[in-house]
Parts: sequence; C-alpha cells; structure tokens
Amino acid sequence: MLFAILVMMLSLFTTSIIFYLALIAGLLLMLRLSDIPFRTILRNVRPFIILVSITAIYHLIFSARDTETLVSFWIIRLTEGGVYMAVSFSLRVLVFVTIAFFLSLTIVPADMAEVIVGWLRPLRRFNVPVHDLGLILFIAMRLIPVLSEEMDTIRKAQIVRGVDFSGGLLTRARKLIYLLIPVFQSAIRRADDLALAIESRGYVSGAERSTYREFAFASRDLVFLALATAVSVALFVLVRK
Repeated sequence: MLFAILVMMLSLFTTSIIFYLALIAGLLLMLRLSDIPFRTILRNVRPFIILVSITAIYHLIFSARDTETLVSFWIIRLTEGGVYMAVSFSLRVLVFVTIAFFLSLTIVPADMAEVIVGWLRPLRRFNVPVHDLGLILFIAMRLIPVLSEEMDTIRKAQIVRGVDFSGGLLTRARKLIYLLIPVFQSAIRRADDLALAIESRGYVSGAERSTYREFAFASRDLVFLALATAVSVALFVLVRK
C-alpha cells in the first residue's frame, strides 16, 4: 500500500509516456507473480476503457492547440502536443487503474481496512472515530461486488420481462432507470439489514477494538519497499518531463 501511494504521487508529477509504460508493465508483472490470471485482469480493465477513451478524446480536441498541426479535417485539428497529452494522460489513468487492481486483487479488504485504521490511530487524540472509518471502508469494499452482482441479476430479470437495453446511447441511458431504481432499493434494504446485524453483535461506535491479526513489517516487506521505491524514483528521475 505504501508502494502504491508512492507510485501515484510520482505519476502526478510527470507526463512521461516511458514512465507510465514502465509502471504499467511492472505492475502487471507483479500481478502475474501473484498468480492473478491474465483473463481476470482483462475483465477488470474492460469497464475503464470508456473512461480512458473519453480522456484521450478530450485532450486530442482541446489540449495544446498552439503546437504543430498534424492532421486537420472539418473543424477538428489534431496537434502534436494534443496527441502527446492524450496518450500521456490516458496512460496515467491506466496507471491508477492498475494500481487499484494491484491492491484489490492481492489484499483482503478486511486486512486493508485494519491497516488503514492503524495508520489513522494517532487521530484518535482529536476524537476522530478511526475504527468507524475502517468499518465504513470495509463495508464499502465488500458491497461493491455484491451490488454489481445484484445489478446483473436485475438486468437479466428486466430482459425476461421484455425490457430491451439495446439501441443508441441516449436510449440505453433512459432505460438505465429500470436498473438504477431496483439497485438503489436493494442497496437501502441491505444497508438496513446490515445496520441491524451490527447492532445485534454489540458494536459500539468509538469503543476500543482489538484485531484478530496483528500486522508488522517483516524483512521481506522492507526489502520489497526499498527496491520498489529505488526503481520507481530512479525511473522517475531519468525520464521525467
């Protein structure tokens, strides 16, 4: 998690395409070394292709208009700087997406929440409910796949009832109401059931809590963090723009 934070910070201070490509390659390699199937990686990347495409199109049309023109047709003019920024910022989005996959596919949500609670523990002196924040984070991460499955189930049920989700972009956007309202209702019902379950188990907001697992830095953690930091910083210094 510390390595991921470092990489995201470095990515914000450069637009180097080489830096982004190297980071994506390194992160994908670490995912493969973690025994994550390549098919799983592709399946998770697919929903973000639209976001990357919108980022690229925006920079192609509106960015670096004062640079040399490469192609001009109708009212659209593609410039050298615009193409570079489109590729660069699209790769930056892919870096953040890959980092998110690296964390979510290799760390159990409960462990991630416990680590973040540990980092925020000094804030208890200022009456910040760090344990409640950890619980909220854990519930949010756990409910995302549940709501995704719920939406897929509701979509199939609506198709059986005769709803056609094909058509143009505006038509499909209007028909999303047949999905969003049932999913929203299901989320509220699950939240209410979850609140009752938490209360029945005696959860007290703000109370001191113990953990089943105690996390501590091991020697291999320090070696990985040191090597990853050294490689990332060296690459950043060499190719930074």
